[in-house]
Amino acid sequence: MMLLVVILILIQLQDCTGFKCLCSGNIGSACPDGCDAGSYCVTTWIVAHGAVRDQGCKTTRTDLSDRQCQTNRKGLVSCVCSSEKCNDASFAIPTDVALIVPPVIKCFSQDLNEDNFCFGHYCTYSAELVMNDFGDVFPTPYKPTRGCSDDEYSDDLNSVNVCTSSNNIINCKCNTEFCNRAQPFPVPLGNVLCYVSSAYSDNYPVGLKYCRGHLCYIMQTDYEGKVGRGCLSVSDGAPEELKKPGAYLSYKYCDQDLCNGDFMADAPSVINGEGSATTPQP
Repeated sequence: MMLLVVILILIQLQDCTGFKCLCSGNIGSACPDGCDAGSYCVTTWIVAHGAVRDQGCKTTRTDLSDRQCQTNRKGLVSCVCSSEKCNDASFAIPTDVALIVPPVIKCFSQDLNEDNFCFGHYCTYSAELVMNDFGDVFPTPYKPTRGCSDDEYSDDLNSVNVCTSSNNIINCKCNTEFCNRAQPFPVPLGNVLCYVSSAYSDNYPVGLKYCRGHLCYIMQTDYEGKVGRGCLSVSDGAPEELKKPGAYLSYKYCDQDLCNGDFMADAPSVINGEGSATTPQP
């Protein structure tokens, strides 16, 4: 019985502290103290069986067990593992892994001139939104940003055909040619009530304290001691992993009302049902 208790304690400690990975390369990963629980160690090679480009921790809310390795059109190959320092010098691309390069498509690059295109595995679209005092969002006169991107493990979930809205920014990716002409998918706001704040005091209206989303998030404290908080909403049909609580890079996501911090003020009643229900499509 005592042995069982000790084993359970050790398991809980491991879950809290995670495990260590080897870190090196051009990403500048800092992981001497280990990765967060639920993370992976990752190694990226310049080409299959070539030189190592970098090693580090991969923090994600996504289960990567069924996609241990992936590649892209540039030849980069990344593989993940999930045990103590498993990405050491002996770590190699498994012989039974099929490295399949996703299709390459044309996308708008900044403007809407089809002669001014770029190539990638998917097209990207990003736009800035305006938030009012109640956390509702509206289009801005600023032009959206368009471009191309390739699959890497740097993405939380390499699922194409999705838009996410985080406070006053909307980001999209899609996998058909020139699909980034406009915002490809609407994003309905979730019903979870979140605190919102920015490390940059002029980003939001002075009276704005709350927003709504599918998830709340809180970021790491910056060098000035400020903490960013907010909400995340995702488009219909997006993978359910994007609505799961957990860690991703410097973000910690949670799915309960006001779970991302503590403010003295009470949430205004207007946030509980009034205002915009969907992020606009500029």
